[in-house]
Amino acid sequence: MTGSEPRFYAIKDALRVALVMPVSFALALHVFDSRAMALFASFGPMALLVFVQFGGRWRTRLLAYTLLALGGAGLIALGTLCSRTPWLATAVMAVVGFGIIFAGVFDEYVAAAQRGAILAFVLAVMVPADPAAIAPRVAGWGLAAALSIAAVLLLWPRRAPGAVRGAAGVAALRLADLAELAAAGGDATAVAAAHEEVKDAIREARRRFVSLPHRPSGNGGRIAALARTIDHMSWLRPLAARATGSDLLLGIAAERTEIERQVPLVLRQIGARLQGAPAAAGPRPAELRAAHQRLGGRVVERFERLPADADESALSADLDEAYRLRQLAFGTLQLAADAAVTCGDSAPGEGRKRARARVAETGRQARAHATMRSVWLRNSVRGAVGLAAAVLVAQLTDLQNGFWVVLGTISVLRSSALATGTTIVLGLLGTLAGIVLGGLLIAAVGTEPAVLWPLLPLAVFLAAYAMRAVSFAAGQAAFSFVVLVLFNLINPVGWEVGLIRVQDVAIGAGISLLTGLLIWPRGATAVMRQALASAYEDAAASLEATVRALLGGADAVRLASLRAFESAQQLDATLRAYLSEQSAGRGGVEDLGLLAAGATRLRRIARLVTSAQVLARLRPVDAELPRVAAARDALEDELDARCAWFRALALAIADAEPAPRPEEEPPTAAAAREVVLERAAGEEGVPPGLAIAWARRHLELLRELEPPLAGAADAIG
Repeated sequence: MTGSEPRFYAIKDALRVALVMPVSFALALHVFDSRAMALFASFGPMALLVFVQFGGRWRTRLLAYTLLALGGAGLIALGTLCSRTPWLATAVMAVVGFGIIFAGVFDEYVAAAQRGAILAFVLAVMVPADPAAIAPRVAGWGLAAALSIAAVLLLWPRRAPGAVRGAAGVAALRLADLAELAAAGGDATAVAAAHEEVKDAIREARRRFVSLPHRPSGNGGRIAALARTIDHMSWLRPLAARATGSDLLLGIAAERTEIERQVPLVLRQIGARLQGAPAAAGPRPAELRAAHQRLGGRVVERFERLPADADESALSADLDEAYRLRQLAFGTLQLAADAAVTCGDSAPGEGRKRARARVAETGRQARAHATMRSVWLRNSVRGAVGLAAAVLVAQLTDLQNGFWVVLGTISVLRSSALATGTTIVLGLLGTLAGIVLGGLLIAAVGTEPAVLWPLLPLAVFLAAYAMRAVSFAAGQAAFSFVVLVLFNLINPVGWEVGLIRVQDVAIGAGISLLTGLLIWPRGATAVMRQALASAYEDAAASLEATVRALLGGADAVRLASLRAFESAQQLDATLRAYLSEQSAGRGGVEDLGLLAAGATRLRRIARLVTSAQVLARLRPVDAELPRVAAARDALEDELDARCAWFRALALAIADAEPAPRPEEEPPTAAAAREVVLERAAGEEGVPPGLAIAWARRHLELLRELEPPLAGAADAIG
């Protein structure tokens, strides 16, 4: 995607709003002759087309916009019923504000709809009216929703793939080249050069991702899937670069050929889809999935038939190759699944089973963030308090057009006091600039409808475009110009209406600053290090519990895995909130992104170790098998070493101290990796040493992570 495409799509979005909003406003004001209807018909397109952007397939977008329209209608009715009682309006604003903001953690569509939903309630609650006004208000909102949804689906419906998706697509294509070159036995220098190209491409994709605007979306959303997509490629990179190994005893040549043929093919399909190719050209991993399953079955089958006197050294080399192929195929399949979610494509498992999984996921998300350690919960409380305070002040002081106080509050309220203060300055400067320039124009051309109506589409276009493609201050300036034109069409009073907006926005900004100063003023910065440390600590505990259970110890895997999941979700929300704070800047974002990905990798390795029990059908390790017991002890030593290192890393991050030095591979590592074929007398089937050897290879992947993670930890220190 070229650098000009984002602006091109921003122009299309702005044109869509400029077409819809004047039509909706004119129909309500002149055809239906209702000012109550006109207010919501004019702000409805702004809420639905400017404040909200839904991605994905057109059916998904239609459903999301429809649900937002229905939810907005309910919020308008509720707000109208509360609008004449200040204390009731304040209390309900607090509850509604908290609910809307906190619900965004569960799904990206809910997160994207927040500002539009809040705007619908604020307009209703801050313009006092009797219950009889509910019908025309909802009618105005419904008119705006109908026109907006039609415009979204009919006027330039195709969405840009996005810069991060494009960068991820480039990384997937480079990864395909690397896998193909290594599988063909390419020159070592060429493979090394391709490896560096992949590393640079993944680094660029991660840099773009961590610089995204603050938009957490839950573990099942498209933004979270994009994060996993980048992490999958980072994990696949060293596997794809390794040369083909042996298969003398296992006889996996056919499966290897098929996997090495399918992996680059699927990776190229992933890359093309991420870069904007049609869904029909997206990944088709069915053949790769079948080859992956055949390889697992072949390994188990061959181990069941191996004699006890087979060459264990040669067999260990074969197992290395089987492990590489299994992980390469598994990682590519995971990448394909998350790339499909990222692009909004249909994925296997949709329907009732997928719906049940999403319900369970929502429950886990709620538990993960139901603690004051969660930045998302803190921001939800802060936002609810700020909105409620703004409603109370505006209601008690009976400010004209007091809803601008509330909108000003939510516009500048950020996750730290310093970030809020910076946004306040930009917001007020932008608003003042818009009022001055717009006021001069109004003073020059007058307030006649024949003059203002042609200005309205232009003003709306400038506001919509500036909010997306220029800056927050420019958006505020352009939006102030829209307010001048709009309110003079309803009630011609000249440029003075702009002064009311400046006053109200200033009051709302002051409430935001006071709220930010009183409630967790340091925002995500205060808990960033602890969130990282907790993620590593709990992921290490999950890995330890999993391996202990594999070796016949107490089964505490589920509880440890749940804690690791909760810490990972808290880290995700904290990282995004931290990056959204303008005071945090963009320094060190790549290192923070790498550390967050490292914690995810550690947790994923813990889950993969569980598959060793399925693959190898592990039997309890008998104390009468001395060589198996020695292999088990070596695995436990490796486990202790890896967990100790990651716990030391967690402590170093939390205390801002130097990271532990990466450990070198011990001289006895090669012998410890060999598969022990020892079985109990008369025992048949898969030897227990296979599961131990398989788990050992998982742990060795973690050793490779230590140098880059130590460097990243020292960089943020």
